Amino acid sequence: MIYFFIIIILILLDLGSKAYVKKRYKLNDEINIYKDKIYICHIKNEGLAYGFLKNTKKLIYIIVSVCILLVIMLFYSAFKEKSILKKLGFSFALGGALGNYIDRIKNKNITDFIYIKYKKAPVFNLADIFLFISPILILIKEIKDIITEK
Repeated sequence: MIYFFIIIILILLDLGSKAYVKKRYKLNDEINIYKDKIYICHIKNEGLAYGFLKNTKKLIYIIVSVCILLVIMLFYSAFKEKSILKKLGFSFALGGALGNYIDRIKNKNITDFIYIKYKKAPVFNLADIFLFISPILILIKEIKDIITEK
């Protein structure tokens, strides 16, 4: 039950941060937050990562829906293993994926606003951070299992 609560909290954090940025900043605003390295950069992303497939909305909905269903199945299987890290990892995956999915359904795009000035880094949002953390948690669990088997 705690993992469903975590998913809800992550979705609310993501959607709340996006609502705050949309209310506080104009589209395409770029506000320096920290030493010309971290910015609030309010943009709309109509595609997937890096705007990939932005002119194929139906395909995006299909891809994202299938991915969410797969993660739900993996999340369910993690409960059979009783691995806290795996359940937490899939909670982060679902929280991030559903946050972006809800934003996409509601607005026909995703609000991105965090920009770290480094080479060609993308602008991203909290859901993307959750999606980044997810495989790290699962990988830590897998490495831990490999180490304890030896």
